Amino acid sequence: MRNLVSIIIPCYKQAQYLPDALDSILSQTYSYWECIIVNDGSPDNTEQVTQEWLARDSRFKYIKKENGGLSSARNAGLRAAIGEYIQLLDADDVLERNKINYQLNYLNDQGGGIDILVSGYRYFQDSDKTMQLLIFGPAELLPEVTICRDDKKDLVKLFAKRNPMVVSAPLYHKKVFQKIGYFDEELSANEDWDFHFRCAANGVVFQHCGCLPETRTLIRLHPGSMITDRRNMINSLRQFQDKHADNLIFASENRLMIKKRLWMEQALYFLKFFVPPAFIWLIRRFQGLASDSLAFIKKLVR
Repeated sequence: MRNLVSIIIPCYKQAQYLPDALDSILSQTYSYWECIIVNDGSPDNTEQVTQEWLARDSRFKYIKKENGGLSSARNAGLRAAIGEYIQLLDADDVLERNKINYQLNYLNDQGGGIDILVSGYRYFQDSDKTMQLLIFGPAELLPEVTICRDDKKDLVKLFAKRNPMVVSAPLYHKKVFQKIGYFDEELSANEDWDFHFRCAANGVVFQHCGCLPETRTLIRLHPGSMITDRRNMINSLRQFQDKHADNLIFASENRLMIKKRLWMEQALYFLKFFVPPAFIWLIRRFQGLASDSLAFIKKLVR
């Protein structure tokens, strides 16, 4: 088993956590990897920290770019990656020592057919020096779902409702990015959810490989983490919904059709003061036919 794994770590204002992330890479029991650290125009000492690790091991590589956001940084790493598999890792998180080795062995045992292999994960509080692992994230967030490769009927529905994994849990085959494209740089957050939804909608095969000790990714909880930035997440969620509003399953699961229907009702309320009643009847008739057509299409999809 000699599959090169490209580990991509974007870093912006997280230099104080970066050594922990890099140490977790250096401690991996699987050694055939490259680690691409992407300095996304960070104003702190990210470059100084990175230079120390470049001197320690030639498998560490470095990209410095103007600040463009998390998606832009990840995409820069993806364009530079030469590995067959991709491991994404945020600069403030860590991988348990057997994470990559276990996933590659699992893929080898399965004999192919899996595009994205998802590991277990846990959270930990930055203030907790013992690193006691937590099941729940911020606001009792519990998004993890055990997905099997045969779960196809309602897979798109699942990803339309929630993002069932953190971005560092999967080991991605590089061909996934060649098929689906990269992360959407227009989204300020939820970019991983958007990517995973696009994967599900385009037939990419997911498989969860369990939550054994020393095989997980660990997510650090601290005040500066993006996952705790509610305002940014809400604004990005609106962008995400607008982007996929034309997908029938996504729109149905997120009640976007109901919102559109309410908008039409409000428009008709004002129109009735200016147009003949017969015309209003025709519009309502058309609206009813459109709803019936949507219900019929949903039955076919299911």
